[in-house]
Amino acid sequence: MFLSVNGAAWKDIIRGSIVTTLVFMLAVYIPILGFIGLLVLPLPVCYYRYKLDKNAAGVMMALSFAVMTIVMGEISFDLAFFAGLLVLGFILGDAMAKGLSVERTILYPSAAVIGAGIMLLFIFSVHSHTDFGALIRLYVKQNLQMTADLYRQMGMPEKTIQTLSQSMQAIQDTIARIIPGIVVMSVLFITWINLLLARSLVRFRGMPCPDIGDLTLWKSPEVLVWGAIAGGCLLMMPVPFLKITGLNIILILIMIYFFHGISVVSFYFEKKNLPRFVKIILYGLIGIQQVFSIIVVGLGFFDMWLDFRKIKQTKS
Repeated sequence: MFLSVNGAAWKDIIRGSIVTTLVFMLAVYIPILGFIGLLVLPLPVCYYRYKLDKNAAGVMMALSFAVMTIVMGEISFDLAFFAGLLVLGFILGDAMAKGLSVERTILYPSAAVIGAGIMLLFIFSVHSHTDFGALIRLYVKQNLQMTADLYRQMGMPEKTIQTLSQSMQAIQDTIARIIPGIVVMSVLFITWINLLLARSLVRFRGMPCPDIGDLTLWKSPEVLVWGAIAGGCLLMMPVPFLKITGLNIILILIMIYFFHGISVVSFYFEKKNLPRFVKIILYGLIGIQQVFSIIVVGLGFFDMWLDFRKIKQTKS
């Protein structure tokens, strides 16, 4: 791979590796901004895969991962998670370079990373002779404990920390049950965010932008309504396993309908020609305020019948 990389690409490879490493450091060592670092970690790899060929982008990703391994000092779940984000960025950039549809551009990286994660977890489970579910519960417990420690460092009242600690077991059990839905939601969201950021970065750099259609007109497949109905029915079942399955289905569909709802919101933002700073503020409110996020999900779900953007009328 190293021999087949064009000499002119090495400058981009080094630059991309440095940027990726800096974002990684942000995610690991600055807790308050770490969430942002996690969200955008796939972006440098995505951008340089779109700009460069597979070999050059692969070398950049390998160099970045080597630095991550040295910094982390051990092979762990967290390191595997960071590696998954790099792979997600690589496949996302590859899908953009191939000009795939927006659905495939998001689906392929998400499915690949989730599938690889399940396989690695299964292999580790077999190797360590530990139950698959026990591994997940242990990882959830460790992260909850880290969260409690972070709150303590941030000066949160000790009474609140004690309440969290007392509820730790119940929270752990709940999260462990819905972890499939949470993982799929998270991966879809990270892929979606990086796709939007990568498109903006490509435009800013004056490069040809991948044609994935007008996202303000995007809508979720109508067949997903049956998934929502099935998930709702399972939630009402008296069998715990069916209830949990239904809840995980609903969680995944919530994220998809959130994308649909954002498309509706973006459509009217563009139609009203709102200034950029106003749109940034409103998008920020949607991301921060749970009430607005729920409204956006509702817009996406009911747009299937109410056609807020009058797309069906335009087509007819």
